[in-house]
Amino acid sequence: MQTPRHKLDPPIIGTSDAMESVVRLIARLATSEVNVLITGESGTGKELVARNLHSCGPKKTKPFVAVNCAALNPGILESELFGHGRGSFTGAVTPHAGLFEQADGGTLFLDEIGELPLFAQAKMLRVIQDREVRRMGSAAVRRVSIRILCATNTELEREVREGRFRLDLFYRVNVVRVHLAPLRERAADLVDLTDFFFASRGLLPPTLSKQAREALFRYHWPGNVRELQNELDRMVALYPGLTEIKTSMLSERIANGNARERPFDVRLLSDTPLPEAVGYLEENLLRKTLEKTNWNKSKSARELGLSRQGLLKKIKRYGITGRARDLTS
Repeated sequence: MQTPRHKLDPPIIGTSDAMESVVRLIARLATSEVNVLITGESGTGKELVARNLHSCGPKKTKPFVAVNCAALNPGILESELFGHGRGSFTGAVTPHAGLFEQADGGTLFLDEIGELPLFAQAKMLRVIQDREVRRMGSAAVRRVSIRILCATNTELEREVREGRFRLDLFYRVNVVRVHLAPLRERAADLVDLTDFFFASRGLLPPTLSKQAREALFRYHWPGNVRELQNELDRMVALYPGLTEIKTSMLSERIANGNARERPFDVRLLSDTPLPEAVGYLEENLLRKTLEKTNWNKSKSARELGLSRQGLLKKIKRYGITGRARDLTS
């Protein structure tokens, strides 16, 4: 079964192999009731996947309830998730339906499930197994018909080994896993994401200068898509009406990049047009060789199998600059 991209709500942007794989999984899982664990670093769009699993399935007209487990106050966590009866604790003057009941008929999305304390994990296991909820201070059992989707940016297997997450609950929530690759592993999606963010604000997408494109491509993006969105929002605020993104408009950390500090990852090039991939590889090798030889151009040229003049031409082509005293080396 395939879910056309125009039916995704909200849209999933990017045509890299990693994102195409996610879209295919959404299509296969949307009509299922199976529990899904969505993994990935912070800012990769885990809730976006959860919302699409809901909106592309038969429960799309029913409630979608999302909760960040890490944000739940331990003192009211049990009440928030499972509800409470009248008089079950001081201040409980009226009955309260918890999130499991609020999602009845639809989908409950438990973000950062790895942050749940062990006492809540035990009760959650029963609810997930039996689809029955007992409110705090109440003997009545209420059945719920819900789909449960969970997400985490931690390695739950490690949490299980270290005794912070129940193994039986792990098996219940990890029936099928959807993994979201970090943005640094799917740099080919950067242009599509940039165009989408501008268009979603009713703005014409600007072009990217060659240098700005290379800077975006090299940057590590520790905050992933969320960090990219913040950077673009910053540019919209500072440069209204911009038609071209230049390196000078980028935040210093992005313009300067951190490609030199991180190991080269060939997966960055898996979805890149061949000429751009070759250029990226060549520039990366030039930089690393120059740094290894302390910017001795004659020695670098020998190591690269180039003439010194050929090396200088490539340095100029890629705009590679070193220290001022290196200009005569």
